[in-house]
Amino acid sequence: MTDDRSKALVPQGPTSLSPLSRLAERTLAERIEREERALVATRTLVVGPGGFATISEAVAAAGDGDTVLVKPGRYKESVVVEGKTITIRGDGERDAIVVGWDQGPAFTLTETRSTLAGLTITGGDRSQKSEYEAGLLVTGGAPQLAGLRVTHGRGIVFGGGAAGAIEHSQIDGSDYGIHVWGGASPRIEENEIWANAKAGIWIHNAGTDPLVRANRVHDGQGEGILVSGGASPRIEESEVWANASAGIRISGAGTDPLVRANRVRDGQHGGIDVQFGASPRIEENEIWANRWVGISILDAGTDPLVRANRVHDGQRSGIIVLGASPRIEENEIWANAEVGIWISGAGTDPLVRANRVHHEQGPGIDVLDGASPRIEENEIWANVKAGIWIRDAGTDPLVRANRVRDGWACGISVWWGASPRIEDNDVWANAKAGIEIDGRGTDPLVRANRIHDGQGPGVDVLHGASPAIADNVITGNALGAIRVDEDADPKIGQNGVSD
Repeated sequence: MTDDRSKALVPQGPTSLSPLSRLAERTLAERIEREERALVATRTLVVGPGGFATISEAVAAAGDGDTVLVKPGRYKESVVVEGKTITIRGDGERDAIVVGWDQGPAFTLTETRSTLAGLTITGGDRSQKSEYEAGLLVTGGAPQLAGLRVTHGRGIVFGGGAAGAIEHSQIDGSDYGIHVWGGASPRIEENEIWANAKAGIWIHNAGTDPLVRANRVHDGQGEGILVSGGASPRIEESEVWANASAGIRISGAGTDPLVRANRVRDGQHGGIDVQFGASPRIEENEIWANRWVGISILDAGTDPLVRANRVHDGQRSGIIVLGASPRIEENEIWANAEVGIWISGAGTDPLVRANRVHHEQGPGIDVLDGASPRIEENEIWANVKAGIWIRDAGTDPLVRANRVRDGWACGISVWWGASPRIEDNDVWANAKAGIEIDGRGTDPLVRANRIHDGQGPGVDVLHGASPAIADNVITGNALGAIRVDEDADPKIGQNGVSD
């Protein structure tokens, strides 16, 4: 007798599908049918001879997936695309297909994922003094904008949380080239933006965080790129040059962009300006040949990280810090017309660490007017004036573990009542004193330094100065180890001294 359980091991014939399986099968079939209908139903609507008279008429007739093909011509209208997802594309030479007038945006794209390509866009209502004064206005959605020229009007505005992209386009002769605000986060890349009346790109408001990459922004009457009001974009690999104001300006508390691997040059003002409490990361940029300062960092609460940049050949100083507290580290700064790093003012307390500062026409680092930075582990050489110059009453930096050499003047100069701590530095082969201390009330601690092979004295104490000098090794200097002026009053402890 056969055990009925053995039936479970014998393949059985097909059975009917469960209700859930039938539902899944029906849903898949319906989706395939819908997609096939949509594919068949997509249309190309032509604007121009033999087609629609205006782009607006074609857009009104278009449905999702349709293409509006625009023939060469001058289209004086304001086109609104809302909700639907279509493609509007020029059919012919881009500069021969011109859309826009002076009574509103040429295009308003609202909550759409449409594509706009191959057109010249102009105009915008100049009487509208708001964020909406645009030649091309994007509010919400994620449209794709490519291969456009936006010119002689109000530029492009992204607002209302819009995403999407603008790429491979030219924006010129407008007010702002591109304005991004109100939480928008488009991708802005590989555009050429030039000769605009205000900033080439303005990014504004908290929560506004576009990617700005590989653009060329130049010859504007304002900033190349302006970031303000708490925005946090990524700005990288762009070339910014010959703008009338700062190449990149970052302004306002909570404004914290990443500014990385850009080339900022030949500006009529500064290279990168940071002010009013902003806290960006500025790293791996090359900044050169600007008329004012390479990087300026101003105001209390402004605390950027400035790292691994190359700042050179400027017509003034490489970096200035006034009232702020940045971290400045691992930069190379050279061949500027004034100072490598200039640090001034009470409450100015940056960390200046592991930089290479050389061949400046003034001092390598200049600290004055009550500033109190930490200056450590830098390499400073071949500057025309002192490698490090510290001056004024109340100026009390820590100067530690630096290498200061081959300068045309003194290695370290301390003047006019300053009171730094100078310790564990290697100072050698400078044309004048290794460390110069000058002026009544000037009372630094000079401790545990190696001061050698200079063309002047190792330490020179002048005009009533009263430093404490101890635990240093001072050797091989042409004018002796420690030279003391007759009215100076140093406290000299044990030092290792030889001629």
